Amino acid sequence: MRPTNVRYVVLFGLCLAAGLAYIHRGCLSVVESTARDEMGLTTRQMGWAIGIFFWAYALFQIPTGLLVDHWGPRKALTLFGLLGAVTMAMSAGTLWVDAATGFAILFLARVLMGIAQAGLFPASTRALSVWIPLRRRAFAAGVLQSCMSVGGALGAYVTALLLPRVYWPWIFLIYAIPGLIWSAWFFGWYRDRPDDHRGTNAAERELLRPDSPARASDGRAIGSFAVLATFPVVCLFCQQFFRAGANAFWFTWCPTYLQQTFGLDPSKAGQLTSLPIVGVVIGSVLGGLVADRILVRTGSRRLSRAGTAIGASALGILLFVLAYFVPHDQKFVAVSVLYLAAMVVSCSNSCGYSAAMDLGGRNLATVFGAMNMFGNFGAAIFSQIVPEWVTWFGWPAVVLLVAGAYFCGLLWWLLLDPDPKPSAEERDYAETGR
Repeated sequence: MRPTNVRYVVLFGLCLAAGLAYIHRGCLSVVESTARDEMGLTTRQMGWAIGIFFWAYALFQIPTGLLVDHWGPRKALTLFGLLGAVTMAMSAGTLWVDAATGFAILFLARVLMGIAQAGLFPASTRALSVWIPLRRRAFAAGVLQSCMSVGGALGAYVTALLLPRVYWPWIFLIYAIPGLIWSAWFFGWYRDRPDDHRGTNAAERELLRPDSPARASDGRAIGSFAVLATFPVVCLFCQQFFRAGANAFWFTWCPTYLQQTFGLDPSKAGQLTSLPIVGVVIGSVLGGLVADRILVRTGSRRLSRAGTAIGASALGILLFVLAYFVPHDQKFVAVSVLYLAAMVVSCSNSCGYSAAMDLGGRNLATVFGAMNMFGNFGAAIFSQIVPEWVTWFGWPAVVLLVAGAYFCGLLWWLLLDPDPKPSAEERDYAETGR
């Protein structure tokens, strides 16, 4: 009997949620100037409205992760999906109030959106750990991450198309509708355990059993906060801090780097920036495929996760250094090198997610939330370091800063061993369930 394909529908549903989340978080940036002028807000006020999302997103990673570990993905993802849709509808409420009240509504909506999306990805990762066999986890994580970038790009494009045709607050309402539909479908269709899903057959349930040869046992009994202090998990957090900080370059300073280094106008620089982002999408999926193939061949999670990340980071660092030496009149050569660098270093994206699944056990959402929190702090700090770096070394040297951040992440991958080594307490839990 061939296994049914419910697990792939689960992956598809989680990818839809990821793409929609990135549409929600990014659409305000597209309508920012229009909304600011019509609401009578200052640039500083709008900056707070945009930036508060990231603070809420980072600070609520662990609390929402604890909630996911307690509730399970089905209830948690439904709540986060509904909350995300409500925040979009709230943003549209600025249409009927004065500027001060409108700013307060928009600010609160962005806080709530940050909280909702803080829990979305820990819950999605926990769902993947249950529904995707071990030998396919890295690929699934890569696909999920690529859908984030696709959602961000698609959201910016569609919002730009709607803006001349639809009054801007109604765009938020339009985006709220898919979130409501997804939440209702997910709660009615998804189940936290394959054994509880009516669509699975015996072969698929056997494939997804924790004691199946295709999956490793993930029963860990240590407390939710104790696991955060274990050495492999600390290494996971540190690599994420540096790697996510370097990854922020593509979505923050890359257009300005192209303008200042190669003399491009803002429009052309924005267009060319999309090429490395495409590389991020391709690299995320490609890295997952490579990591899974290594795992099948060797049976070693360290070679699969850490080995893929180290190799991808090392090659990417060389490409960033090469980009520094590209003559300033060879802008298309430089962008081509950056495209390759983005694709190569993004091959390590899925490794962080799959290593979190390897190490998190029953506290997976908490571990992933903490990892994501460190990544967001790294992205924020990197974005603030760039202007200081430019003051000392100039814009062409920004790629060396990016290379340095990836190198620091590589060093932590050298120390990281995601192969589980259960303690006596954990082995007792796996045997007795207590």
